[in-house]
Amino acid sequence: MSTALAPTAPTAPTAALPVRPWRGVLTVCLGVMMAFVNVSSTIGALGAIQQDLHPSASTLVWVTSAYSLVVATLVMFTGTLADLIGRRAVFLGGAVVFTAGSLLAYVADGTGVLITAQAVMGLGGAAVLPASLSIVSHSFTDPHQRTKAIGAWASCSGLGLAVGPLGAGLLLGNFTWQAVYLIDVVIGAVTVILTPFLVPESKHPTRRLDLAGVLLGTVMIASATYAIIEGGSSGYTSGRIITMYGVFAASLVLFVTAESRHHDPMLDLRLFRNSSYTAVMGVAAASMFGFVGTSLLAVLYMERVQRLSALATGVRLLAMFATYIVVSALAGRLVQKVGFALTLTAGLVVLGGGALALLAIGPFTGYSALWPGLLIAGFGSALLTAPSTAAAVNSVPRLQAGMASATVNMFRQIGSVLGPSILGTIVTTRFPRYLEEQLITSGVPAPDASRITAGAVHGDSATSLPTALAHTVTDSAARAFTDAVHLGLLIGGITLLLIAIPTAVFVRHRNTPAPTPSAI
Repeated sequence: MSTALAPTAPTAPTAALPVRPWRGVLTVCLGVMMAFVNVSSTIGALGAIQQDLHPSASTLVWVTSAYSLVVATLVMFTGTLADLIGRRAVFLGGAVVFTAGSLLAYVADGTGVLITAQAVMGLGGAAVLPASLSIVSHSFTDPHQRTKAIGAWASCSGLGLAVGPLGAGLLLGNFTWQAVYLIDVVIGAVTVILTPFLVPESKHPTRRLDLAGVLLGTVMIASATYAIIEGGSSGYTSGRIITMYGVFAASLVLFVTAESRHHDPMLDLRLFRNSSYTAVMGVAAASMFGFVGTSLLAVLYMERVQRLSALATGVRLLAMFATYIVVSALAGRLVQKVGFALTLTAGLVVLGGGALALLAIGPFTGYSALWPGLLIAGFGSALLTAPSTAAAVNSVPRLQAGMASATVNMFRQIGSVLGPSILGTIVTTRFPRYLEEQLITSGVPAPDASRITAGAVHGDSATSLPTALAHTVTDSAARAFTDAVHLGLLIGGITLLLIAIPTAVFVRHRNTPAPTPSAI
């Protein structure tokens, strides 16, 4: 399917390709790794943060969600800014801001400061992610080489996810939770030092600032993301969340109107007339929905049911993350052989299958029931991240690669918010109901079961109860939490399998860059 686009820009690159592009690619990959280290290391440190700062459950959500909110909100704007003033300049600025946010998190002595630090890191991440992908995309003219480079970019995101919990586990055994943010300080400092020497500068030759698009797009994504995150704790039908729905709907209508009339829009909506391009954006969101959502449920299970330490949890997650890293590096070759449609469809099916395979875990099972599902999920995720990114970038004219990279990152960030918000909410809302039912089934009187359930929701321990009752409560809590995790995994797995159907129908087998902006 083709889409008519106004030929407003030449197709020649704005700067000569670097002689040794892989040096620049590997440098920006450090920045990508830094962004993902923060995500997984913060999750690994949540227990220690809660014990030290004692935030409420709704406040604790924002320790991780503040980062995602800012990234999702600003990633389109920073992608445009990279085209305007220079991709290396925006990437370098983002790395500096991210490092500063990590330092602020290291010295944080309260939840408010930590959430602010996460927002600052989100600002840096919003600049690093689209600029780095745009730099990688513009380093190669050959689509196969570009796909291979994007595979390396995706592998570094998996490496960051793997390093985070391992580093956090090691540091938490000897230092306070603040120390986990030193990992990003070190990576950020190295990135800032190397970037001016190894990453070439480039920018779009004719791009202009779309102020209306920037403002309306920011409000649109911010309201939607806030509603998704906050709705998990305050309820999706609360007055505040319904208001955010209204803000989103109004800003969406205004955004579409403004972008359709602008001669050089921040987001060219005509790209979405291409059913393959639109489907790929859905795949990008679904990939992070499944990957982050499944890994979060696995972490919750290991910490709440198996009572594992942060380090032990991180080691066990390597079955997922290590597989993701290795397969991501090879995914480009698979795309060359079988095409995008089959690769992406298979990735969704395998990732969904991995989530369903995790239904084998029980309240008292060992790692043998856990690792096969994690490995399958990691394999499926690796078939999605780099290929979906390459499919988006390769299907637009080269000068629109920056727009495509920002857009696919935005959808990916939305997916990373949807996964833990929806699946995590399923677990946290179902657990009390399941626990009370388990206690009553075990012979605990209904009033006592209700009181114990209320205490468990607020983090009370069973150690203060009589020995026999404490054993019953511990056993029932493990069963109830596992059942809640099972429901989240079931819904997540089925959702991914359903999304595989339109992916197989609409994604093109091969995506090649258009020779001019007049066709995609």
